[in-house]
Amino acid sequence: MDGNKKGVSVKEIEEFTKKHRYEVFFCALFVLTCIFSIFGHFGGGWSIFFAMGGAVLGIIFPTKTDSLVKMVFKFIFKQDKTIQIILGAVSLILAIFLPFVIFLIVGLVGGRMMNIMAVDSSK
Repeated sequence: MDGNKKGVSVKEIEEFTKKHRYEVFFCALFVLTCIFSIFGHFGGGWSIFFAMGGAVLGIIFPTKTDSLVKMVFKFIFKQDKTIQIILGAVSLILAIFLPFVIFLIVGLVGGRMMNIMAVDSSK
């Protein structure tokens, strides 16, 4: 980096987002979900409740959760880039208007990961 340079150029941001497209998308999704969960219509309490419920379901039904998540990601990655952008926009709209749904999905994945960690540590 140049010592006189301050800030980040637009080109550097574009290159970073092209290289780390999914990471940037999920970070934006989670930030929007958090913001609109706090300041939205439903409040943060519902989001915590749905995340907890998703985690419990992920622990109780690990194979169903695993197959559901794999099926969703396979479906998304099979689509062409335009459809992926449309599905991403739909999920961002979900994050704005129904943030508890995103928390439910995160809870499902978190519960599944807790189950994997528990099984691995017991071996």
